[in-house]
Amino acid sequence: MKGDFSIQNISNPDEKVVLLTIDDAPDKNALEMAKTLKGLNVKAIFFVNGHFLDTPEEGEILKQIHQMGFPIGNHTYNHKSLRDLTEEQQRKEIVDLNDRVEELIGERPQFFRAPFGMNTDYSKQLAADEKMLLMNWTYGYDWEKDYQSKDALADIMVNTPLLRNGANLLMHDRDWTSAALGDIVKGLQDKGYKIVDPELIETPANKETAAQ
Repeated sequence: MKGDFSIQNISNPDEKVVLLTIDDAPDKNALEMAKTLKGLNVKAIFFVNGHFLDTPEEGEILKQIHQMGFPIGNHTYNHKSLRDLTEEQQRKEIVDLNDRVEELIGERPQFFRAPFGMNTDYSKQLAADEKMLLMNWTYGYDWEKDYQSKDALADIMVNTPLLRNGANLLMHDRDWTSAALGDIVKGLQDKGYKIVDPELIETPANKETAAQ
């Protein structure tokens, strides 16, 4: 899948780098996953849902993840298919979540991933208006029954034929994914892949800032 993400400041476009992304956060495992990644000195984008940010305790978890250095992406408030919603409903799903994230961490998300990877013309324009980069993924497996165990998931994430330079790896806030995360990172690194820092990704927001 072309256009998974774009990276600046990498001189060789064929460099062996991959991006880690974690959806449906912060549910039960996001903080532990962030701690695992920080312990391995690698970054990921945490794509959050607003319905996981309704309580003060959930808000504190998001703050901790952000304070550990992880960028926060928008995955809509309620994870509904945008194609089933009116424009006003889509706006609430996207902008209300940006407002909530900004309220909690002091900045708005720079990345947007639509539920099920399905955007609309309106959501694309809205993301642009909100200065967010649209992001899909190259591969992910942790929602498939065959890979809902630590070893099976780690094996397929590292050894899938879909792994390539610049791949965008999709994972979710799930027990088995959290358990496999360390092995996934180490397996990718053993294959010579670097985990890219999301700060190197050009977004509409940071591109505008750089131009000022």
